[in-house]
Amino acid sequence: MNKPASITPAMAKQIELWPIDRLVPYARNARTHSAAQIAQIAASIAEFGFTAPLLVDSGAGILAGHGRLLAARQLGLTELPVIVLDHLSDTQKRAYILCDNRLALAAGWNDELLAEELAALEAEEYDLSLTGFSAQELEALLADPDDTTPDSEPESAQAVPEAPVDPVTRPGDLWRIGPHRLLCGDCREFRAMARLFETAKANVVITSPPYATQREYDPSSGFRPIPPEEYVAWYRDVAANIQTILAGDGSYFLNIKEHAAGGQRSLYVKDLVLAHVRQ
Repeated sequence: MNKPASITPAMAKQIELWPIDRLVPYARNARTHSAAQIAQIAASIAEFGFTAPLLVDSGAGILAGHGRLLAARQLGLTELPVIVLDHLSDTQKRAYILCDNRLALAAGWNDELLAEELAALEAEEYDLSLTGFSAQELEALLADPDDTTPDSEPESAQAVPEAPVDPVTRPGDLWRIGPHRLLCGDCREFRAMARLFETAKANVVITSPPYATQREYDPSSGFRPIPPEEYVAWYRDVAANIQTILAGDGSYFLNIKEHAAGGQRSLYVKDLVLAHVRQ
């Protein structure tokens, strides 16, 4: 329903500074904030300051700014600027929480102007990660449109480089990739799994173990094909480690298929499934 133009919209009169413990998050907030996004918001606050006060009702309930609150806690802030909206009904508050989040998503970008702004910041050696764009997005936005190098040819047409004589990654190396961790190691080794997960649990485990003797593997990999009759015993350590790190309500996927040889279908995959069930 359109309101007459003569009615002045409600406007906040002042910004107040409240203790962070006084603020109450909305229990039914449908908007989610990943750990990576919270880290980005925290980095933005550290760089630019707390530029956008939280919106709250007279009972200290948050109407807008849940992500900023989480980032502030991560930074150890004890007070936050707030604007009190005391003119909304309970129904309007619930609607506004959705509206505030949804309207922000409806905006778009002028890609040409965006690229120009990013290029200008890059020329001044500014840290572009603070703009909130991922490395992949920045690479695409800053790419030279006139660049005709053959980087875009299909993957299948590109030659596979030779393995380096001195590899960058060696067994035991643990890589941290943002919130992710990648370990170069043997999944049958308990210490390796314990080091990778520490106290965390896996919600989903997806495995793709090597087949038994129906496929040839590069001898330089050091992997020795497992005879079908020894496969269940060989896989036991893998299963034990999965059981150790899998959450109680987690899911486990075993990706392996049977094969036939000499007119007889190999039974080692069925044996492996039965061993899982029995254990």
